[in-house]
Amino acid sequence: MLFGHKKRVFPINNPFHLSKKRYKIWIIHIIIVTLAKIRHSFSSTNKLSMKKVIITGGLGNQMFQYAFALALRSKGIETKLDISYYDFWKKYNWNMHNGYELQDVFCINEECICSQGIHMKWLRLLDRHDPFSIIMKDDNTYHPEFAESHSHYYYGYWQDERYFQHIKKQVQEAFVFQNIDLQNLRIAEEMNSCNSVSLHIRRGDYEQFGMTLMDDSYYQKAINVILQRTSNPTFYIFSDDPVEAKNIAKRMHISYQFIDLNKGKDSYKDMFLMSNCQHNIIANSSFSWWAAWLNNNMNKIVIAPAIWDNKLRGFHPQLDCWELL
Repeated sequence: MLFGHKKRVFPINNPFHLSKKRYKIWIIHIIIVTLAKIRHSFSSTNKLSMKKVIITGGLGNQMFQYAFALALRSKGIETKLDISYYDFWKKYNWNMHNGYELQDVFCINEECICSQGIHMKWLRLLDRHDPFSIIMKDDNTYHPEFAESHSHYYYGYWQDERYFQHIKKQVQEAFVFQNIDLQNLRIAEEMNSCNSVSLHIRRGDYEQFGMTLMDDSYYQKAINVILQRTSNPTFYIFSDDPVEAKNIAKRMHISYQFIDLNKGKDSYKDMFLMSNCQHNIIANSSFSWWAAWLNNNMNKIVIAPAIWDNKLRGFHPQLDCWELL
């Protein structure tokens, strides 16, 4: 009894005769979507209203997302970064790689959105149900009209150089590695003084999530191309699975140096070292993609997988000037 009256189990109008719990969820859903519609209507009155780029994933993905944000700004669109997902996943004991890294790695100082509570519930709901296109999602296809979207948020990786090709110099200037220690600087000097070739073998979370792995055949063909087109190459191998990478290297019958000094928060220094090699054999990874892209050797040979992902045959982030195998 409450104030002399029986507590009502359901509101009077429960059109679908749902359980109490499901009915409350339905009501909350309607309220949030309605608010989203109002918010969208307000923002869409001006195409140049504030846009938000959601930052997720590891360093390579963050770099694509930041380059995409710079591209939006180059079109005169006020744009902020939303890094809320990193704290959200921590609550479930899942650290997304090394977290948000752009500030520590490149000294990129942004006033980012980092909010939980209603904000994250709103984003998570719209991720599942977004009838008003509040969020523009990356579908692994290049959209030349990306800056004209009325969407309020951009969610995805945007792994296509065409988004930021017109501001290439600005992106290069943004991605200058910071806090490189003496040991890594010495290795970089060594790489600059010889016919160095980085070879990236990505395993780790790729195996965990059933993603496409590059096999011995790919690396053997890539090595053969390097041997045919260069003289006295020195191979530097990078991997998140040292044991498997060394086994692959032994089967290739090449002499090599395995780089394994950079761990955890220092992992970005592997990208720095790869970018200092004369040539690059990359994996189907945004990490080594950026290493090759940032390599400023005008005569570099970049070898990349022809098929980036077996599940996404139409997805081609490789550059036209790269050799695909």
